[in-house]
Amino acid sequence: MRQVISFWADTEKDADLLAWLDGQINKSAAIRAALRAAMQLESDQTAVTEAVAAALASELAYLPDLVTRTVKDALAAYRLSPAQPAEVVDDEPAAAAANLDSLLDRLTNGALD
Repeated sequence: MRQVISFWADTEKDADLLAWLDGQINKSAAIRAALRAAMQLESDQTAVTEAVAAALASELAYLPDLVTRTVKDALAAYRLSPAQPAEVVDDEPAAAAANLDSLLDRLTNGALD
């Protein structure tokens, strides 16, 4: 059984398609071949994408172990001593501390309401 399929083409936008089709002896066969080629290309691209994704996933599975091993090897030569606590320096001016304390007292006693 045959089925007629028609489509519109813009003479400016689709000029390349129309020129190609005009040069075909059997236009129907040329269109079918072009559609099948496009379908095959889509299928091939999907297969390649899936293969690349699988290969990438396989390689990435080793990444955490590789990073752990590399970091351990890099740090193996270092001997770190515990850090000494830093001396706390209170360099807040006495006037600022007094003002903040006064403000805190007023806030907690409701004097600013």
